[in-house]
Amino acid sequence: MQRSQEFKNVAQAMGKIDFCMMQTVGEQGVRTRPMSNNGEVEYDGDNWFFTSADTVKVREIQQDARVQLVFVDSQAVNFIAVWGRGEVVEDAGLKKKLWREELKEWFPEGPEDKDVLLIKVSATRIQSWGQMGEHVLHLDA
Repeated sequence: MQRSQEFKNVAQAMGKIDFCMMQTVGEQGVRTRPMSNNGEVEYDGDNWFFTSADTVKVREIQQDARVQLVFVDSQAVNFIAVWGRGEVVEDAGLKKKLWREELKEWFPEGPEDKDVLLIKVSATRIQSWGQMGEHVLHLDA
């Protein structure tokens, strides 16, 4: 899929940010937690995160797919908000492909662990501010 230069600029900036804040919607309202961003994956509109199967975020995404991600790069002064649809993915091959050794801190059994899942967030809208410019990008869902 052909992406605009604004999208490419946002993707490049996002790849330099180690952590984002993920928001999900549940019975208690909006919940927010830090998540590790895999900057080694070329961003195409989908963000991928590793998680344990028995977590609140997995249950919330399975009940309400609305997810927001917030990225902040205070050194380059770039801010990115991603709105999208979350999906829990159980794909052993994809887990191995996206795996990074530093993830062993949270998942000591590695990507082969059946309790380790992926969360895919497919962006529907991205907004950015900062040195890369201010943009609102609408993506096909």
